[in-house]
Amino acid sequence: MDGLEGWRKKIDEIDRELMDLFERRMALVANVAKYKEENNLPIFQEDREKLVIEKNLNYIKREELKKYAEEFLQSLMDVSKEYQREKVINGKNKIKIAEVDQPSEKIDNLKIGYGGTEGSFSEEALLKYFGENHKRKSYEEFEGVFVGLKNGEIDYGVVPIENSSTGAVNDVYDLLRKYGFYIVGEESISITQHLLGCRGAKIDLIKEVYSHTQGLQQSSNFLKKYPVWKKIPNNNTAIAAKLISETNDCTKAAIASKRAASIYGLEILKENINNEESNHTRFIVIGKDIENSKEKDRISVVFTLENKVGTLFNMLSYINRNGLNMVKIESRPVGKEPWKYYFYIDFQGNLEEDSVNNTLNLIQKNSSYYRLLGAFKGVSL
Repeated sequence: MDGLEGWRKKIDEIDRELMDLFERRMALVANVAKYKEENNLPIFQEDREKLVIEKNLNYIKREELKKYAEEFLQSLMDVSKEYQREKVINGKNKIKIAEVDQPSEKIDNLKIGYGGTEGSFSEEALLKYFGENHKRKSYEEFEGVFVGLKNGEIDYGVVPIENSSTGAVNDVYDLLRKYGFYIVGEESISITQHLLGCRGAKIDLIKEVYSHTQGLQQSSNFLKKYPVWKKIPNNNTAIAAKLISETNDCTKAAIASKRAASIYGLEILKENINNEESNHTRFIVIGKDIENSKEKDRISVVFTLENKVGTLFNMLSYINRNGLNMVKIESRPVGKEPWKYYFYIDFQGNLEEDSVNNTLNLIQKNSSYYRLLGAFKGVSL
Protein backbone atom coordinates (compact mmCIF):
# COMPACT_ATOMS: atom_id res chain seq x y z
CA MET A 1 0.00 0.00 0.00
CA ASP A 2 1.57 3.26 -1.12
CA GLY A 3 0.88 6.85 -0.15
CA LEU A 4 0.63 8.71 3.14
CA GLU A 5 -2.09 6.58 4.72
CA GLY A 6 -0.19 3.41 3.85
CA TRP A 7 3.02 4.66 5.41
CA ARG A 8 1.16 5.78 8.52
CA LYS A 9 -0.45 2.37 8.87
CA LYS A 10 2.95 0.67 8.75
CA ILE A 11 4.31 3.14 11.34
CA ASP A 12 1.36 2.34 13.61
CA GLU A 13 2.15 -1.37 13.34
CA ILE A 14 5.80 -0.77 14.21
CA ASP A 15 4.77 1.46 17.13
CA ARG A 16 2.62 -1.33 18.54
CA GLU A 17 5.61 -3.66 18.37
CA LEU A 18 7.79 -1.01 20.03
CA MET A 19 5.31 -0.58 22.89
CA ASP A 20 5.25 -4.32 23.46
CA LEU A 21 9.05 -4.40 23.52
CA PHE A 22 9.08 -1.33 25.78
CA GLU A 23 6.85 -3.04 28.35
CA ARG A 24 8.99 -6.17 28.28
CA ARG A 25 12.16 -4.09 28.67
CA MET A 26 10.77 -2.09 31.62
CA ALA A 27 9.73 -5.29 33.40
CA LEU A 28 13.38 -6.35 33.28
CA VAL A 29 14.45 -2.86 34.39
CA ALA A 30 12.27 -3.30 37.49
CA ASN A 31 14.14 -6.52 38.29
CA VAL A 32 17.44 -4.68 37.90
CA ALA A 33 16.20 -1.95 40.28
CA LYS A 34 15.31 -4.53 42.92
CA TYR A 35 18.75 -6.16 42.62
CA LYS A 36 20.52 -2.80 42.92
CA GLU A 37 18.48 -1.94 46.00
CA GLU A 38 19.18 -5.26 47.69
CA ASN A 39 22.91 -5.00 46.95
CA ASN A 40 23.23 -1.28 47.66
CA LEU A 41 24.32 -0.46 44.12
CA PRO A 42 23.88 2.98 42.52
CA ILE A 43 21.10 3.47 39.98
CA PHE A 44 23.36 5.29 37.54
CA GLN A 45 26.31 3.22 36.32
CA GLU A 46 28.10 5.29 33.71
CA ASP A 47 30.27 2.55 32.19
CA ARG A 48 27.30 0.24 31.68
CA GLU A 49 25.25 3.03 30.08
CA LYS A 50 28.02 3.92 27.62
CA LEU A 51 28.46 0.26 26.71
CA VAL A 52 24.74 -0.21 26.00
CA ILE A 53 24.59 2.86 23.77
CA GLU A 54 27.76 2.06 21.84
CA LYS A 55 26.79 -1.59 21.35
CA ASN A 56 23.35 -0.76 20.00
CA LEU A 57 24.62 1.98 17.69
CA ASN A 58 26.58 -0.72 15.88
CA TYR A 59 23.28 -2.27 14.80
CA ILE A 60 22.38 0.88 12.85
CA LYS A 61 23.33 0.41 9.22
CA ARG A 62 22.51 3.87 7.89
CA GLU A 63 25.15 6.31 9.06
CA GLU A 64 22.83 9.32 8.80
CA LEU A 65 20.53 7.78 11.42
CA LYS A 66 23.18 7.15 14.07
CA LYS A 67 22.94 10.54 15.75
CA TYR A 68 19.15 10.14 16.03
CA ALA A 69 19.54 6.60 17.30
CA GLU A 70 21.97 7.85 19.96
CA GLU A 71 19.42 10.43 21.15
CA PHE A 72 16.73 7.75 21.22
CA LEU A 73 18.93 5.37 23.23
CA GLN A 74 19.96 8.10 25.68
CA SER A 75 16.31 8.99 26.26
CA LEU A 76 15.52 5.32 26.82
CA MET A 77 18.35 5.04 29.34
CA ASP A 78 17.12 8.16 31.18
CA VAL A 79 13.57 6.80 31.36
CA SER A 80 14.92 3.47 32.63
CA LYS A 81 16.95 5.19 35.36
CA GLU A 82 13.95 7.19 36.52
CA TYR A 83 11.76 4.08 36.58
CA GLN A 84 14.41 2.30 38.68
CA ARG A 85 14.53 5.21 41.12
CA GLU A 86 10.76 5.25 41.48
CA LYS A 87 10.69 1.48 42.08
CA VAL A 88 13.35 1.86 44.76
CA ILE A 89 11.64 4.74 46.62
CA ASN A 90 8.01 3.68 46.10
CA GLY A 91 6.37 3.54 49.51
CA LYS A 92 9.66 4.03 51.30
CA ASN A 93 11.42 6.84 53.08
CA LYS A 94 8.38 9.06 53.33
CA ILE A 95 9.40 12.06 55.34
CA LYS A 96 8.05 11.80 58.87
CA ILE A 97 7.22 15.20 60.26
CA ALA A 98 4.87 15.82 63.14
CA GLU A 99 1.90 18.06 62.51
CA VAL A 100 2.09 21.20 64.63
CA ASP A 101 -0.89 21.99 66.85
CA GLN A 102 -0.55 25.69 66.11
CA PRO A 103 1.33 27.49 63.35
CA SER A 104 4.21 29.58 64.69
CA GLU A 105 2.35 32.84 64.02
CA LYS A 106 -0.49 31.77 66.35
CA ILE A 107 1.58 30.75 69.39
CA ASP A 108 1.47 33.11 72.38
CA ASN A 109 4.36 34.58 74.37
CA LEU A 110 7.14 34.05 71.89
CA LYS A 111 10.49 35.79 71.75
CA ILE A 112 11.36 36.67 68.18
CA GLY A 113 14.63 37.98 66.77
CA TYR A 114 15.14 40.24 63.79
CA GLY A 115 17.96 42.06 62.03
CA GLY A 116 18.62 45.74 62.64
CA THR A 117 16.93 47.82 65.30
CA GLU A 118 13.53 49.36 65.99
CA GLY A 119 12.11 50.73 62.77
CA SER A 120 13.79 48.23 60.45
CA PHE A 121 11.93 46.54 57.64
CA SER A 122 12.65 43.20 59.34
CA GLU A 123 10.78 44.40 62.42
CA GLU A 124 7.91 45.53 60.19
CA ALA A 125 7.74 42.06 58.63
CA LEU A 126 7.86 40.50 62.11
CA LEU A 127 4.92 42.61 63.27
CA LYS A 128 2.92 41.81 60.15
CA TYR A 129 3.49 38.06 60.57
CA PHE A 130 3.35 37.62 64.37
CA GLY A 131 1.52 40.73 65.59
CA GLU A 132 2.63 42.88 68.51
CA ASN A 133 1.93 40.55 71.45
CA HIS A 134 5.42 39.06 71.60
CA LYS A 135 8.82 39.99 72.95
CA ARG A 136 11.23 41.20 70.28
CA LYS A 137 15.02 41.10 70.25
CA SER A 138 17.09 42.97 67.66
CA TYR A 139 20.48 41.92 66.29
CA GLU A 140 22.80 44.24 64.41
CA GLU A 141 23.61 41.64 61.75
CA PHE A 142 21.59 38.88 60.11
CA GLU A 143 23.96 36.24 61.46
CA GLY A 144 23.17 37.45 64.97
CA VAL A 145 19.60 36.24 64.48
CA PHE A 146 20.88 32.76 63.63
CA VAL A 147 23.29 32.74 66.57
CA GLY A 148 20.49 33.91 68.88
CA LEU A 149 18.27 31.05 67.72
CA LYS A 150 21.12 28.58 68.14
CA ASN A 151 21.78 29.77 71.71
CA GLY A 152 18.12 29.66 72.74
CA GLU A 153 17.80 33.44 73.11
CA ILE A 154 14.81 33.50 70.75
CA ASP A 155 12.12 31.08 69.57
CA TYR A 156 12.06 32.25 65.94
CA GLY A 157 13.93 34.68 63.73
CA VAL A 158 12.84 36.93 60.86
CA VAL A 159 15.30 37.76 58.07
CA PRO A 160 14.97 39.04 54.48
CA ILE A 161 15.70 36.64 51.64
CA GLU A 162 14.71 38.37 48.39
CA ASN A 163 13.82 41.78 46.99
CA SER A 164 11.68 42.18 43.89
CA SER A 165 14.08 44.67 42.26
CA THR A 166 17.55 43.71 43.52
CA GLY A 167 17.14 39.94 43.89
CA ALA A 168 18.38 37.50 46.52
CA VAL A 169 19.89 38.40 49.88
CA ASN A 170 22.80 36.03 49.38
CA ASP A 171 24.11 36.13 52.95
CA VAL A 172 20.84 34.70 54.25
CA TYR A 173 20.94 31.76 51.82
CA ASP A 174 24.45 30.95 53.05
CA LEU A 175 23.43 31.29 56.71
CA LEU A 176 20.49 28.91 56.25
CA ARG A 177 22.86 26.23 55.10
CA LYS A 178 25.56 27.06 57.65
CA TYR A 179 23.31 26.85 60.74
CA GLY A 180 20.94 24.11 59.60
CA PHE A 181 17.71 25.85 60.63
CA TYR A 182 14.39 25.57 58.80
CA ILE A 183 12.01 27.95 57.08
CA VAL A 184 8.65 27.77 58.85
CA GLY A 185 6.96 30.90 57.54
CA GLU A 186 7.11 33.69 54.99
CA GLU A 187 6.00 37.30 54.85
CA SER A 188 6.18 40.00 52.17
CA ILE A 189 6.07 43.74 52.72
CA SER A 190 6.11 46.72 50.39
CA ILE A 191 9.37 48.63 50.70
CA THR A 192 9.46 52.39 50.22
CA GLN A 193 12.85 54.01 50.68
CA HIS A 194 13.26 57.63 51.77
CA LEU A 195 16.23 59.95 52.15
CA LEU A 196 16.38 60.98 55.81
CA GLY A 197 18.40 63.72 57.49
CA CYS A 198 18.62 65.56 60.79
CA ARG A 199 16.42 68.58 61.49
CA GLY A 200 17.36 71.45 59.20
CA ALA A 201 19.36 69.32 56.75
CA LYS A 202 19.34 70.20 53.04
CA ILE A 203 19.99 67.87 50.11
CA ASP A 204 22.57 70.27 48.67
CA LEU A 205 24.66 69.99 51.84
CA ILE A 206 24.73 66.16 51.99
CA LYS A 207 28.17 64.54 51.66
CA GLU A 208 27.60 60.99 52.97
CA VAL A 209 24.69 58.54 52.69
CA TYR A 210 24.30 55.50 54.95
CA SER A 211 22.09 52.44 54.44
CA HIS A 212 22.10 48.70 54.06
CA THR A 213 23.52 47.55 50.72
CA GLN A 214 19.98 46.62 49.66
CA GLY A 215 18.78 50.15 50.45
CA LEU A 216 21.61 51.64 48.39
CA GLN A 217 20.95 49.26 45.49
CA GLN A 218 17.21 49.84 45.54
CA SER A 219 17.81 53.62 45.36
CA SER A 220 20.70 53.57 42.88
CA ASN A 221 18.96 55.63 40.19
CA PHE A 222 18.33 58.47 42.64
CA LEU A 223 21.88 58.28 43.99
CA LYS A 224 23.34 58.60 40.48
CA LYS A 225 22.08 62.19 40.46
CA TYR A 226 24.53 62.95 43.28
CA PRO A 227 27.81 61.30 42.26
CA VAL A 228 29.87 63.27 44.81
CA TRP A 229 28.01 61.70 47.73
CA LYS A 230 29.93 58.99 49.54
CA LYS A 231 27.78 55.85 49.81
CA ILE A 232 28.52 53.99 53.04
CA PRO A 233 27.01 50.49 53.53
CA ASN A 234 25.58 49.78 56.96
CA ASN A 235 24.25 46.65 58.63
CA ASN A 236 20.66 47.83 58.43
CA THR A 237 18.56 50.74 57.17
CA ALA A 238 17.14 51.50 60.64
CA ILE A 239 20.60 51.34 62.21
CA ALA A 240 21.71 53.88 59.59
CA ALA A 241 18.80 56.15 60.56
CA LYS A 242 19.68 55.81 64.25
CA LEU A 243 23.31 56.70 63.47
CA ILE A 244 22.28 59.92 61.69
CA SER A 245 20.06 60.85 64.63
CA GLU A 246 22.87 60.29 67.13
CA THR A 247 25.53 62.17 65.16
CA ASN A 248 23.14 65.05 64.36
CA ASP A 249 25.42 65.91 61.44
CA CYS A 250 23.45 67.57 58.65
CA THR A 251 26.02 66.53 56.02
CA LYS A 252 25.07 62.88 56.61
CA ALA A 253 21.86 61.19 55.48
CA ALA A 254 20.29 57.75 55.67
CA ILE A 255 18.12 55.73 53.34
CA ALA A 256 15.42 54.08 55.42
CA SER A 257 11.69 53.87 56.08
CA LYS A 258 9.20 56.56 57.05
CA ARG A 259 8.69 54.68 60.33
CA ALA A 260 12.42 54.94 61.07
CA ALA A 261 12.25 58.70 60.43
CA SER A 262 9.46 59.01 62.97
CA ILE A 263 11.18 56.85 65.60
CA TYR A 264 14.53 58.67 65.39
CA GLY A 265 13.24 62.20 64.87
CA LEU A 266 14.60 62.67 61.33
CA GLU A 267 13.26 64.73 58.47
CA ILE A 268 12.31 63.17 55.14
CA LEU A 269 14.45 65.04 52.63
CA LYS A 270 13.15 63.11 49.63
CA GLU A 271 10.31 60.59 49.54
CA ASN A 272 10.01 57.41 47.48
CA ILE A 273 13.54 57.21 46.09
CA ASN A 274 13.53 53.45 45.32
CA ASN A 275 14.11 52.57 41.67
CA GLU A 276 10.92 50.58 41.20
CA GLU A 277 7.50 51.85 42.17
CA SER A 278 6.53 48.30 43.10
CA ASN A 279 9.29 47.28 45.51
CA HIS A 280 8.68 44.28 47.77
CA THR A 281 10.88 42.18 50.03
CA ARG A 282 10.23 38.59 51.05
CA PHE A 283 11.13 37.70 54.63
CA ILE A 284 11.41 34.19 56.02
CA VAL A 285 10.67 32.99 59.52
CA ILE A 286 13.32 30.53 60.73
CA GLY A 287 13.01 27.91 63.47
CA LYS A 288 14.92 24.96 64.86
CA ASP A 289 12.48 22.32 63.61
CA ILE A 290 10.48 21.59 60.48
CA GLU A 291 6.84 22.44 61.01
CA ASN A 292 4.00 21.14 58.90
CA SER A 293 0.27 21.74 58.82
CA LYS A 294 -2.37 21.50 56.12
CA GLU A 295 -2.07 25.26 55.42
CA LYS A 296 1.59 25.03 54.42
CA ASP A 297 1.85 24.93 50.63
CA ARG A 298 5.50 25.64 49.86
CA ILE A 299 8.59 23.40 50.09
CA SER A 300 12.20 24.60 50.03
CA VAL A 301 15.32 22.48 49.39
CA VAL A 302 19.04 22.97 48.72
CA PHE A 303 21.29 20.54 46.83
CA THR A 304 24.47 20.24 44.77
CA LEU A 305 25.02 18.27 41.58
CA GLU A 306 27.82 16.68 39.63
CA ASN A 307 29.09 19.01 36.92
CA LYS A 308 27.65 16.98 34.03
CA VAL A 309 25.42 17.82 31.11
CA GLY A 310 21.73 17.53 31.93
CA THR A 311 21.96 17.01 35.70
CA LEU A 312 20.04 20.17 36.60
CA PHE A 313 17.50 19.53 33.83
CA ASN A 314 16.90 16.03 35.17
CA MET A 315 16.50 17.34 38.71
CA LEU A 316 13.91 19.90 37.67
CA SER A 317 12.08 17.27 35.64
CA TYR A 318 11.30 15.36 38.86
CA ILE A 319 9.27 18.35 40.04
CA ASN A 320 7.46 18.60 36.71
CA ARG A 321 6.73 14.89 36.37
CA ASN A 322 5.16 14.80 39.81
CA GLY A 323 2.78 17.58 38.77
CA LEU A 324 4.32 20.23 41.04
CA ASN A 325 4.97 23.89 40.28
CA MET A 326 8.45 25.32 40.86
CA VAL A 327 8.23 28.94 42.04
CA LYS A 328 11.86 29.85 42.79
CA ILE A 329 15.41 28.80 41.94
CA GLU A 330 18.61 30.42 43.18
CA SER A 331 22.25 29.37 43.00
CA ARG A 332 25.21 30.11 45.28
CA PRO A 333 28.83 29.07 44.73
CA VAL A 334 30.34 26.24 46.74
CA GLY A 335 33.21 28.04 48.45
CA LYS A 336 36.18 25.73 47.97
CA GLU A 337 35.06 24.08 44.73
CA PRO A 338 35.27 26.40 41.68
CA TRP A 339 32.29 26.34 39.31
CA LYS A 340 30.22 24.17 41.60
CA TYR A 341 26.97 25.54 43.02
CA TYR A 342 24.36 25.09 45.69
CA PHE A 343 20.89 25.21 44.14
CA TYR A 344 18.04 26.52 46.27
CA ILE A 345 14.59 25.60 44.97
CA ASP A 346 11.07 26.36 46.20
CA PHE A 347 8.07 24.50 44.82
CA GLN A 348 4.42 24.23 45.73
CA GLY A 349 3.13 21.32 47.80
CA ASN A 350 2.67 19.91 51.28
CA LEU A 351 4.92 17.40 53.05
CA GLU A 352 2.04 14.97 53.48
CA GLU A 353 1.51 14.65 49.72
CA ASP A 354 2.94 11.56 48.01
CA SER A 355 3.96 13.64 44.98
CA VAL A 356 6.08 15.87 47.24
CA ASN A 357 7.71 12.93 49.02
CA ASN A 358 8.47 11.19 45.72
CA THR A 359 10.04 14.37 44.40
CA LEU A 360 12.13 14.95 47.51
CA ASN A 361 13.39 11.38 47.52
CA LEU A 362 14.37 11.60 43.84
CA ILE A 363 16.20 14.87 44.45
CA GLN A 364 17.99 13.40 47.47
CA LYS A 365 19.04 10.24 45.64
CA ASN A 366 20.51 12.22 42.74
CA SER A 367 22.28 14.97 44.69
CA SER A 368 25.85 15.15 45.90
CA TYR A 369 24.56 17.18 48.86
CA TYR A 370 20.91 17.62 49.88
CA ARG A 371 18.91 19.21 52.68
CA LEU A 372 15.24 19.96 53.15
CA LEU A 373 15.11 23.63 54.14
CA GLY A 374 11.52 23.83 55.28
CA ALA A 375 7.78 23.96 54.71
CA PHE A 376 5.76 27.14 54.95
CA LYS A 377 2.72 29.05 53.75
CA GLY A 378 3.77 31.03 50.71
CA VAL A 379 2.65 34.60 50.11
CA SER A 380 1.98 36.26 46.79
CA LEU A 381 2.59 39.89 45.93
